[in-house]
Amino acid sequence: MKKVGELKKHIHMCNSYEDHLLNELEALNVRRKLNLVTKKQYKRQITALLRGRSVDDWLNYYNEYKGSCFNIIKEHKTDSMFRNVLLVLLILVLVLPIGLKYTGYGVSDSGIYINKIVSSNAYLLIDGVAQPIPQELEFYNGEYVYKLGYLHFPNVSKIEIVDNNQIVFSKQLK
Repeated sequence: MKKVGELKKHIHMCNSYEDHLLNELEALNVRRKLNLVTKKQYKRQITALLRGRSVDDWLNYYNEYKGSCFNIIKEHKTDSMFRNVLLVLLILVLVLPIGLKYTGYGVSDSGIYINKIVSSNAYLLIDGVAQPIPQELEFYNGEYVYKLGYLHFPNVSKIEIVDNNQIVFSKQLK
């Protein structure tokens, strides 16, 4: 596919050729009316200028070519816009969780309630085994945070929350 800059140059060239054609025809007609050129010279110069086509043929040719260039530019802009939207969405998906905090609670069989706000690096240790923290984005205390959902772990003896490689909560259940 041609670059947009090239296509714009082609459109500009078509406009220049069109203007040149119309200006030369007008000048030739004026010279003929003033008898500055003979009828034979006039026909020869018209034939050379039009190169076997009519004026309408040339104008239609230029307009069709410019139209196809405009269509390609429009498609390119649509494709570019689509790619930009996808890029922004990808960046948001990758960057949005950074710096957000988790807030939430967990309930064990024995009714332990945990209320902690932790960073996006936090995870659970359940009987010493690392588990991801269930996440649900929510508006809390004026900011978007991750809220822990209902945590139910039957037959668990110990729950810990680790945030930035430090245990911020520990509870022995059995």
